[in-house]
Amino acid sequence: MNRISPHGRWNGKLTSRDLPVVDETIDALSKTERTELARHWLSRGASERRVGDAFLFVRDALRAGRAPESLVTLATRAVDDEMRHAEISRIVASRFAGRELPAPALLPLITPKHPGVNPEMRLTLWMLGQCAFNETYASAVLEASLAETTGPLANAALRELLSDEVDHAKLGWAFFATQSRAEQKAVEPWLLPLARVNLKMWRETPRDYPSDAKLVRQGALSLELLETALIEALKSLVVPGFREFGIDTSAIERWISTGAPTQDNERTSEAMQTPT
Repeated sequence: MNRISPHGRWNGKLTSRDLPVVDETIDALSKTERTELARHWLSRGASERRVGDAFLFVRDALRAGRAPESLVTLATRAVDDEMRHAEISRIVASRFAGRELPAPALLPLITPKHPGVNPEMRLTLWMLGQCAFNETYASAVLEASLAETTGPLANAALRELLSDEVDHAKLGWAFFATQSRAEQKAVEPWLLPLARVNLKMWRETPRDYPSDAKLVRQGALSLELLETALIEALKSLVVPGFREFGIDTSAIERWISTGAPTQDNERTSEAMQTPT
C-alpha cells in the first residue's frame, strides 16, 4: 500500500467520496478483459507514484529557491495527492483482478539538468515543465478518459484523480505569476522545447493500449484518445495560458499546425519531465 498523509487534502482519507463497493460492469467482463484492465490500472499506479517523487523534487526546489511558502505548501500537498492516486489505482486494479494486488515496483525518476542556465531560470523551467505542461497534459487526458468511462468504479476513481491534477497544473502558472516581466520573457525560447519534449514523453511512455474499444469505458487509454487530448491541451490550455502572460507563442502554434512532431534534438533532451 502507498502511505497517505494524515495532513493531506482529505485529512488522511483516500478519496473525497467512498469508491463504489458494487460495480456490475466489472462482473460482466471476461477474465481476460479483467486481467488486462488490472494491468492497465496497476501501470497507472506506478506512474502516479513516480509523479509523487517528482513533486518531492519540486517541493525541495521551491524551498531552495526561496519561493513563496504558499507554493511550497501546494507542492507538499501534491506529493500526498499523487500517493493517493497511486493507491486508488492499485485498489481499482485489485478490483479488476479479483484479488489484492501489491503496489507495483517504483519507476525511476529522471530530472532535467538544464545545463548553462542560472538557478533561477532552472527552477522556472522545472516548474513550467512539470506543472504548466505535464500536469496540464495529465488533466486533459483524464478529462477525456472520464468522458468515455461508464464503469462506476473507474469513473469514480478518475474523478478523484482529475480534481487534484487541475490544482497541480495551477501550481506552475501560480509560480510563473511570481516572476518579473523580464524573467517571464526570458522563458520564450524554451517554450517550444518544453512543449515538444513533454509531448514526446507522453507519446513514448510504454503502455498496453486496450485490445477492445469497450475497455476504454473502464478507464483504459486508447492511443486515439491520448493523442487527441494532448493536442487539445496544447491548443486550448497551454498556449492560451502563456498568452495571458503576454508571452509569444507563435513558435508553438506553428509547431502544432504541422502535427506537433516530437523528433529528438539536443535542446529538447535537456527539458525532460515525468509523465503520468
